[in-house]
Amino acid sequence: MRSQALRRLATFLLALAAAAQTPKRAQPARWLDVTLDRQEGEQWLAAEPGRVMKKGEHVRFRFKANFAGYLYVVNHGTSGVRALLFPHADAGMDNTVQPAREYRVPSTQPSFRIDGPAGHDQVFWIISPTPMSESEALALTSSPPPEPRLLPRCDETLMRARGECVDTKAGPRMISRELTIVQKNETAHVSVSGRLTKPLLYQFRLAHE
Repeated sequence: MRSQALRRLATFLLALAAAAQTPKRAQPARWLDVTLDRQEGEQWLAAEPGRVMKKGEHVRFRFKANFAGYLYVVNHGTSGVRALLFPHADAGMDNTVQPAREYRVPSTQPSFRIDGPAGHDQVFWIISPTPMSESEALALTSSPPPEPRLLPRCDETLMRARGECVDTKAGPRMISRELTIVQKNETAHVSVSGRLTKPLLYQFRLAHE
């Protein structure tokens, strides 16, 4: 009886040791792509993320992710006003996100119009695993308002090479060290490892005159 119990104990301990040595399967990276479009005549053209927009120009965003969730977009403008852009009655109320599907923001009207004092609008993108209220989305993006006196500046090298005004302080910005941002042409590619257990927050600075 004693030897049988010892054998069972040894088998159990070996199983525990094997389980401890088995490498854990890495969670696939979660990613999202955000592209800024600007209107030129009757056409919509993908814009450099740091491009300095002119007052009165019309812009929109394209968005895609490889995971499901709920999208919220909050703008903290140079006037100091912080508002939920999406979902909104004027921009579309269906904010559900399905993997690998491209969405347009706004979804129900052509564009957003650039307005307010010159500077950098802070556009926050939130992907949540569960629905959120407007107040919860706004609370996640509470930060000091953009500095109106910090005017956009054209990078001279890019100006000579491309003939367009690009501010290197504009475009995608990290809020968390867990995020990795890679610019692919005009698209900002943001990735984070692991499961989506809490809202993912990402900032896009929109420079305008």
